[in-house]
Amino acid sequence: MRMYLTLFFMVLLVITGCGKKPKKIPPKIIENNVTIEIEPPKEEPEVRLGMFDLVYNDESVSDGLASKIVVVKSKRALVLLDEEGKVISRHRVSLGKNAVGTKLKQGDYKTPEGTYSIIDKRGDPKYYKELLLSYPNSEDRERSRSLGFSPGGGVTIHAQVPWNWDGHGNDFTLSNDWTEGCISVTNEGMDMIWDNIGLGTRIEIKE
Repeated sequence: MRMYLTLFFMVLLVITGCGKKPKKIPPKIIENNVTIEIEPPKEEPEVRLGMFDLVYNDESVSDGLASKIVVVKSKRALVLLDEEGKVISRHRVSLGKNAVGTKLKQGDYKTPEGTYSIIDKRGDPKYYKELLLSYPNSEDRERSRSLGFSPGGGVTIHAQVPWNWDGHGNDFTLSNDWTEGCISVTNEGMDMIWDNIGLGTRIEIKE
């Protein structure tokens, strides 16, 4: 009797197709006695954010001392990276008033593009705190000299002006390029950067 029951259930499984994944059959409609298959909706492609695509400002990702700072001007983004290239923090920046293109001469209100280092960290009554960059480098000096200009200097990463030290105007200042060629972050962002870099930290500024 048990043998017959076993055979019965095996036949039943084969007939019902138990254990097989059902095929996806596209829905159909009938118009004028003609069956029309409807294409299933296509899945939306996944949007992947890159390293310099900011979700929110002054984002702390991990702890550690930064070995490099990278600024991407077109994305208004500053990112701290450790020696393995992993993100430590990400920050929204404002640039020089004349932001497009690299700095060519003193007073052109452009933020330079190139590779520099942090040569000083100091408090500042006008901008809270600032990090002095080693601009101009030899390439900057040679280019400006060939054009008959002075390359200028004194380019920094700095924080906000005193009226915005409490941060209430961050949305306004960060939506505008307002500096004379420096890179500006929030006071809170400056504190994060300040604690995670040392003198000599490399900084790359890209278009």
